[in-house]
Parts: sequence; C-alpha cells; structure tokens
Amino acid sequence: MDRPEVYADITFLINFVMDFIILWATARMVRITPGLSRIGVAAFLGGLYAVGFLFPSLQLFYHFPFKVVFSCLMLVVALPFSSWEVFTRALVFFYLINFTVAGASIACSYMLQADAAHAYSRYLWLTAGVLCALLIGIYGGKWIGRRIVPGLLKFGVEMTFDHRSCSGKGFLDTGNKLRDPLTNKPVIIAEYEWLKDCLPADVQEAMDSNSDEERMLDELIVSSWSRRLRLIPFTSIGKNNGMLVGIRADEVKVELGRDYPRYENLVIGIYRGKLSSNYQMLIPAEIVEGG
Repeated sequence: MDRPEVYADITFLINFVMDFIILWATARMVRITPGLSRIGVAAFLGGLYAVGFLFPSLQLFYHFPFKVVFSCLMLVVALPFSSWEVFTRALVFFYLINFTVAGASIACSYMLQADAAHAYSRYLWLTAGVLCALLIGIYGGKWIGRRIVPGLLKFGVEMTFDHRSCSGKGFLDTGNKLRDPLTNKPVIIAEYEWLKDCLPADVQEAMDSNSDEERMLDELIVSSWSRRLRLIPFTSIGKNNGMLVGIRADEVKVELGRDYPRYENLVIGIYRGKLSSNYQMLIPAEIVEGG
C-alpha cells in the first residue's frame, strides 16, 4: 500500500498559520495587547517543530513532556511576561483554544469526507480551524467576562446579628479597600434594602426617615445598636472625605466551594443604593483569600 505523501513546506505553512492565530487568540483572552512580530516568531518556531515530527530520528522530542515544554517556550516568545499568574492563565487558554480548534477542524473534516475527491475540500478543515480561533479571539474574552467570570466571583454569604440572620450573594471586589478604623479588619459593603430585615426597628426608622446624614447619625447613636455602630471613612470620585455607616456583625460565613470560613465581628458598610440585580454585597479580596 502506498503511503500518503507529506510535504514539509505545507506542514510548516499550515502549522505556522494555526499557531499564529491561536497565539493571537490566547493573547486576547488574557487581555495582553498582542505583538504580531513576537507572535510571528513563536508561530515560526511552532511550524519548525511540526516539520521535525516528519523525521523519525527526532521522535524522542515529541513525547508529552517535550510538547508541554515547547508550548511554554512558544508562550514565552509570543507574550511579554508580567507574572506567573498571567502566564499560567495564558497556558490554560492556549491549550483550551487548541482543543477547541482541533475539535472544529475534525468535525468539519468528518462532515466533508464524502467530498474528499474534490481538490480543495481537504483544506476546508484548516479554514474551519482558523475561523474558530478568530471567533474565540474576537468574542471569547467578552463572552467569558459576561457569562463565566461573574459566576466565578460570586459567593454565598450569611450574616448573623443578635440571632437574626440574612443570606445573599456577594461579589468579589478587589477594589474594596475599606477597613474598620477600630480593628483594621476589612469591611463588607451591603445593600440597605437587603440588610434591612436584619436590623431592629429603631435602626430602620433612623435610616428610612432621614435624608440628612447628621440627623440620621444622631438617631443611630442613641439606637439599640449604638455599640455596633461604626463610621467608615472613604474616598470616591467627587467625595474626598465621605463617611459610610457600618454595623458590626456577630458572624459572617462565606461559601467558598466546600469550605465555609467564619469571620467574627466584621463590619458591614450600609450602601443605600442598588449594587446589582445579581448580588447584594461587595466582598473584599482579603476575606476570600483568607478563606
């Protein structure tokens, strides 16, 4: 039986194109501005590596460990190194995109196998792979940002105040640097409307009936929860010396997968507006990392 002919130049060209598009899509997914010259050099190396597979004397370098090492080398060449965390994410996306593109190419090849006699149909799988990688690079980051990331950054939270408890969803907020001035512990921000049922009647009345902050504070100071009261200084756009009313919770439990770390005496900053329709709290990164 005659063996199929494999041409080194075509092998190089196909792998160069695929590696270039996949590395470009990887850069887009990790939000790195892709340098086309660096990606071109890395893709060139990838094409040479693919050609080397045609030589039996080099088969040792195509075992799994060497493939992983060469993948890392391609990423080092293609993308500027900023941190190990970003590099790890890039490596994961690189393989995910590779698997997705391979799946699209195989599916296209299978669907068109009846037309294999036509001269150009055998190369349509390459077009399918390129289109798949382009779509991932253009739309993948937006889709993950809208559909996947919010789900990964949301956590179930349960708060207890004097035998009253309320449960909801908290969103990881790396920009939340608020701290309790007395204990220096991080502060969770929660919507007032969600937290309202956990507050005693006199605290609710003080919050609801006063638009003037000074009058509201005067009433909160003499309320039944005056010992739980905290004033949290903050700075935001248009407000350099703001004060956020906070209430000390007896216990806060955060659902982190199978773990439920508990935190005692954390202060909950009360936000009188609406944070989101999907969550009611902003959780500082320190609390999640501490879990």
